[in-house]
Amino acid sequence: MNITEAIRRAVPILAEHGSTDFSMLPIWLIRGGLSRAHAHDAMRFIPLAFGREILAGMGVVLADTYVRVSDGKDEERPLADEPFFVEASKLVTAFAPDLFSAVAMQSSEFQAVNQALHAGAQPDGLVASPPMIEWDRPVEEPSARPWWKFWS
Repeated sequence: MNITEAIRRAVPILAEHGSTDFSMLPIWLIRGGLSRAHAHDAMRFIPLAFGREILAGMGVVLADTYVRVSDGKDEERPLADEPFFVEASKLVTAFAPDLFSAVAMQSSEFQAVNQALHAGAQPDGLVASPPMIEWDRPVEEPSARPWWKFWS
């Protein structure tokens, strides 16, 4: 499955189950047909891309990088190098407004800006630090033989 199809499958699932238990979300995405790696990336980058679409016109300064946190190490990386983020950014208008907004509200950046606005901040004065993303992406290992070739 390509990334565009994975995003199209993931958005309705994220809209329905994204605000529930984060540990159960990969199961819902995998049941929806995504690989483990695609489910990992979908959970992290689709809400970020959708939330940024809403924040883009508000004057909030957003970083063009993110911090990948893995095995106790932090590494700043460009968002432009993440295929799920790039493709989700292109597909924001492909979804119904209710699906789009439900997923956008799951973005940590969106939530942080929303809290700042409720506290009285002005959006044009806000500067967001790069989002931190926990990186525990599973490695997809090719099967030695197809599951249906039980005789091999």
